[in-house]
Amino acid sequence: MPIVESRLDTVTLYHQGARVTRLLSLDCSGGKPPTELEIPRLPLSLFDATVRVRVLSTDNPQADLSATNVRVGLWIPPREAPLDTVDEAALRSLRQQVRTVESQLRQLDWEMSILADIPVPERPDPEEGKPPPPAPMGARLALEQFSQDGVQARLVEARSLREQWRKLNEDVAVLEDKMRRASTAREVTAAELRKSVHVQLRHGGGELRRAELSVEYFVPGARWAPSYQCRLTRDCRQVELVTRALICQDSGEDWRGVKLVLSTAAPMSWTELPELPSTRIGRAQPPPPARAGFRPPPKGATALFSDYDRDRRSLLLGLSPVQSYVLPSLPAPLDLEEAVVFGGVRDALEQRKERRRVEKVSRPSLDALDDDMAMAEGSAVYDGIAAEEESVAEMDEPAYPMAVAAAPGMAPPMPPPAPAPMAARPSVAVAGPARSRAVSRGGPAGGGGTPPQAGLEAVVFTHLRLAPAAEGMRNRLQPVDARRFYLESLSRFQVEVKFDVMAVVAEAEQRARSVANLDLPGGTADVRAASGHFDFSYIADATVDVPSDSSFHSVPLGTRTGEASVLYVAVPREDSNVYRQAQVKNPLSAPMLPGPAEVYVGGEYVLSTTLPSVPPRGEFKLGLGVEQAIRCARNTRFTEVRSGEKIVATTELWHDILIDLVNNLDREIVCEVRERIPQPAPNAEVVVEEGAVAPAWEPYAQEERGRVLEGGRRWRLTVPANGTSKLSARYVVKMYANNEVNGGNRREA
Repeated sequence: MPIVESRLDTVTLYHQGARVTRLLSLDCSGGKPPTELEIPRLPLSLFDATVRVRVLSTDNPQADLSATNVRVGLWIPPREAPLDTVDEAALRSLRQQVRTVESQLRQLDWEMSILADIPVPERPDPEEGKPPPPAPMGARLALEQFSQDGVQARLVEARSLREQWRKLNEDVAVLEDKMRRASTAREVTAAELRKSVHVQLRHGGGELRRAELSVEYFVPGARWAPSYQCRLTRDCRQVELVTRALICQDSGEDWRGVKLVLSTAAPMSWTELPELPSTRIGRAQPPPPARAGFRPPPKGATALFSDYDRDRRSLLLGLSPVQSYVLPSLPAPLDLEEAVVFGGVRDALEQRKERRRVEKVSRPSLDALDDDMAMAEGSAVYDGIAAEEESVAEMDEPAYPMAVAAAPGMAPPMPPPAPAPMAARPSVAVAGPARSRAVSRGGPAGGGGTPPQAGLEAVVFTHLRLAPAAEGMRNRLQPVDARRFYLESLSRFQVEVKFDVMAVVAEAEQRARSVANLDLPGGTADVRAASGHFDFSYIADATVDVPSDSSFHSVPLGTRTGEASVLYVAVPREDSNVYRQAQVKNPLSAPMLPGPAEVYVGGEYVLSTTLPSVPPRGEFKLGLGVEQAIRCARNTRFTEVRSGEKIVATTELWHDILIDLVNNLDREIVCEVRERIPQPAPNAEVVVEEGAVAPAWEPYAQEERGRVLEGGRRWRLTVPANGTSKLSARYVVKMYANNEVNGGNRREA
């Protein structure tokens, strides 16, 4: 199967999660594309059910190329140059030579101890009354020399054997190190795992030399929030809005040089489309039953398999039953030389028989139909056993075939005893063709009940397979076990997996989902809630880089230029400063979502603020702080007058307001001066009347702030460059003469 590398092209980032698009080029030799290909180096956190492969273009318009049967498996990066293979037979031979040399050394030590213990006879005692006999000096010297020569010769031989033993041990250590490194090189770690897409291609029509394909998949957990930079000109007539995005993702792959599309949609959320019922005139009818995703099979569907069952039964009746057989155990090697020297042959044989009996009881029986897998497993378990040990085992137990069929007229052989349950192994070896026994762990449960509606909603029909006719789930579609295909895809790499593959994949998905629980940066808001559940997209002008590290990174989206105007606002009743307020029109074709913004005026940083939600072609106000070049002064005058000598006299409180507005800028400005006059309380015997106002003002209710202001007034005027404008207003508060003002500051207008 050819492996075609892909490159990241586009990332569409949703409210939570992202859709990643990769592109790949397929070169077709001989005018025909491969029937199947693999796309590797995909993140573990992707959702298998969301993978889509498309054929974008071909070099021949007459060629028809389509992608079908998309499956997701596991992949590991190619290893370095393979290590030197270790000849296990040579290693066994070296170990046997080491044991032989050790036995010879023990034999020499035993012989030297015997020679050293040879007694030298003493001079015999004389008989009473007789002279002592002559001493056998010659024999004693000869015996001493014999013992000394024997020991010296054996010391020289032992010295040579020890040197040989040292060299053999070094050779054994070298081979064992090579074998250990080769075994470690076959082990795969969780950090090396990646996902890959297996896809089949159907080709028709004319010849094909080159094709462009795309693969899309969804990864969970990625988030984003907008941020802005508002760059106003010095006169605040034009605005340059720089849109940025704060992006956080931990999908397992770094997005380098990708085209970015931001969306407020939530594609993984469940939404039901409304169904409009038809309006019928007539007698009321009971409501129709709710639609269900499961439809029971038609009656008589089982009759479709009647011929198959009849032929299968007749075929099985003509076959003899197949009995399972327990593989013979291979005993540990027996050092016969050591047993002979030290007389422990009987003990060694007893220990070997006891060990074989325990292994026979604890070893599980294998089915006769899985003989190929049993041989592979047996070779993996008893890999380090020497040829000499196999010959000993053959003498002890006869070699039976894997499956023993009873001959005609003979009784079938006795079945073996029920095996003990196999202990859980710490690793799953994936070194050969994957079998169903080795990889079918988990999967769909049996039974013919109606599947739940929640399960039907998540069914991916390309991952369903029709059950075999021989099983109880015949004529039913069943989802394929993901673990099984994962292990099958790893089997071609000749590696060992010492961890739970599904647990690693689940951990990667959970790590990617954990991004959704992170707090958003200060000043930002949830884009889904801010968009009002309307879906909008924002396309970045250039490619961006977003690492996978669960941290928020600021990336640029684009720059748009729009119109702006500035309004100067003064509230001299409260403050003598004049404030700038920019009126900015949304330059985007989509709404502006709320987010933090940095404001610059004339290239100088002014302040940081939070922008509100702004619809397309809408406007928003942006406060720019105090304008030091504009001054505002407010003076008041108060006069109390009694209205004549009438029976019902009134007291008139006249208030005069004088405001001077000085513009020291070199351009004319539009300034809004806000004022407020008192308002009588309900049912109060007080009347407030306006007098002369120059220039005329207008009511101001402060509706833009959501807080209604009673008695508000404002002037909006244009002040020329380096000019001064004067404002004046007069109003009177009338009340009965027998009343008086209680509290308050009479000098405050």
